[in-house]
Amino acid sequence: MQIIMSPAKLMDFSAREENIKTTKPVFSEKTGEVLAVCQKLSETDIAEKMKVNHDIAQRVYGYFQSFNFKKTPLRAASLAYDGIAYKGLNAHDFTQEDIAFAQKHLNILSGFYGVLKPFDQIKPYRLEFFRKIQPAGYKDLYDFWQNDVNQYLTKRLAKDEKVIINVASQEYSKAVNKKLLPKGTRIIEINFLQQEGNEFKQIVVHSKKARGLLARFIIKNQLKVGEEVKAFDYENYLYYPQLSTNDKWVFVR
Repeated sequence: MQIIMSPAKLMDFSAREENIKTTKPVFSEKTGEVLAVCQKLSETDIAEKMKVNHDIAQRVYGYFQSFNFKKTPLRAASLAYDGIAYKGLNAHDFTQEDIAFAQKHLNILSGFYGVLKPFDQIKPYRLEFFRKIQPAGYKDLYDFWQNDVNQYLTKRLAKDEKVIINVASQEYSKAVNKKLLPKGTRIIEINFLQQEGNEFKQIVVHSKKARGLLARFIIKNQLKVGEEVKAFDYENYLYYPQLSTNDKWVFVR
């Protein structure tokens, strides 16, 4: 069983854990191709293509221009990402056993890095998958990364139950193409709802945190069989069979 998860826009490089061994992203060379394109962008280009304000564009421009400097900070991906889902994952308290399991089962999809293990070392960047910023000869970043990401997942699934637990957003999960994965692979989409009276609502901030919580649940319990994920019960969530289908599981609280 493998987990796919989105990265976060917010990042924190203010600390570096000296006792945690980090690994090198598997597609560093291809990231270099994306970086070369990004380094040609002006602050105005970044603001227009990424739909961000001038201050953010200026900061992102700095990320790309200083990417290869010796003093550019490095940090494990799951610790550097500072979004709501990563608050739920809370990899800061992982034991060595948790880290070892996470490295084999958690996959963070990225428009810049392709796919990351949670303790791969990364540098500050910003590049969503759907942005029209890609090397020449490709129609978009999905096209650029598709074969590599799916071949990578295929290799990981060869040693595992052929189930992918999808706690990524739609933007990022689009990078995974079932046709390029081993025959019979199940991709299980996870949804989180809040019950209010007789109604079930999706509250984005809670859903984002729950994605990280569910990944944490799998890692902490070292689950390897998809069906075991239905036991997820963090923060009062429970599997809700009445709203679920074979490949779309709903958890309600």
